[in-house]
Amino acid sequence: MRVARILLLVGAVLCAVALRGGGAGPEQAVAPARTFIHPGLLNSQAELEIVRARIRAGAEPWRTQFERMAGSRFAVRSWAPRPRAVVDARSDDAGIENDDATAAYTQALMGYFTGDQTYSRNAAAILNAWSATLQRHTSRDRQEEIVAGWCGAVFPLAAEILRANYPAWTAADRGRFAAMLDRAFVPLLWNGNPKYNGNWELAMINALLCIGVANDDAATFERGLMLWRRRVPAFLYLRSDGPTPRRPVGAPDLATDAAIAAYWFHPGRYFDGLCQETGRDYGHHVQEGMATLVNGAEIAFHQGVDLYGENEARITAALEFHAGALLGRPVPAEYFPAGFIPADLLPTWAIAYHHFHGRRGLALPNTGELLRAKIDALPAPAIHLDMAWESLTHAVSDSPPVEVLQR
Repeated sequence: MRVARILLLVGAVLCAVALRGGGAGPEQAVAPARTFIHPGLLNSQAELEIVRARIRAGAEPWRTQFERMAGSRFAVRSWAPRPRAVVDARSDDAGIENDDATAAYTQALMGYFTGDQTYSRNAAAILNAWSATLQRHTSRDRQEEIVAGWCGAVFPLAAEILRANYPAWTAADRGRFAAMLDRAFVPLLWNGNPKYNGNWELAMINALLCIGVANDDAATFERGLMLWRRRVPAFLYLRSDGPTPRRPVGAPDLATDAAIAAYWFHPGRYFDGLCQETGRDYGHHVQEGMATLVNGAEIAFHQGVDLYGENEARITAALEFHAGALLGRPVPAEYFPAGFIPADLLPTWAIAYHHFHGRRGLALPNTGELLRAKIDALPAPAIHLDMAWESLTHAVSDSPPVEVLQR
């Protein structure tokens, strides 16, 4: 099985080189040896234990957020997976796959937090059903890439918890699951997609990082790191970048200032914290892109790579500007002469606040207020595509004082 994965990845690298028409560059370098920590995606084992202890103690906000998860449709004990051999990303298949991935993660969390192995068995059954069935994703317009990004980032969340805490999910089960990720996800994700808007490629990158860890696959993990480091500075602007934003690597059509202005949806001016998609849809696409870049950084952090630190000023400026806008803070007309329309809320913010405020001790007042006043108070469960239960797994309480959680 491991040999098959290595051959697949070698083939993907050779294909990428051929498509670019060039020789081997830094992104094709042999991945360094790496020992992965498990669970090591959005939470370490120590962090999961802290969350479980706080739930059992009835501490807030963990108790309320746990009750929201336990009362959701994804936590029902009778959940039955509906795997597809081929997922048409432009059909109901995509929603079915995303629901099953979210249910697998939800049931794995429920099993760990409650000790009821019914949930863990359900999570394992979902993963096993899909790994025995799914062969590929398809669509008529490359939509399969982003669906593979969303689902390829959530299935491994369940797998990591089961691997560390549910021995009945066997090595053979894990091998079949790894093979599914390699055949149905990695080939779609490997090259990224620098020509599309940033939320699209960042979802793909996040999935690569998840799969790299889940499969103990250094090549895929390093690929995700390289793509993250290329894309994030081309998604979030700082004035230190120069008078115009950085160009996405691999997007030659964006060579001129006029082209880059159109790609950034013609803001009145570039300012610290502006996102490439703010002028397009700062509610939906900005929050999706921010969530996936932060989740990727959180995964890397648990594996000893500080992507957060490499882009701290960039990420925190974007968090504070957009959180302020979502809170109704005035946005200067010079930024967006055509107007700045209030947007919907997505569960994007908890992991970033947990790191920059909880671990680093930075203030981030707009982000904290947005979480307390709006996100944590949403009547609907805090899930969206590849975001699930982050207000539970990454809650931060400022009373008593913030605890710094060591990885």
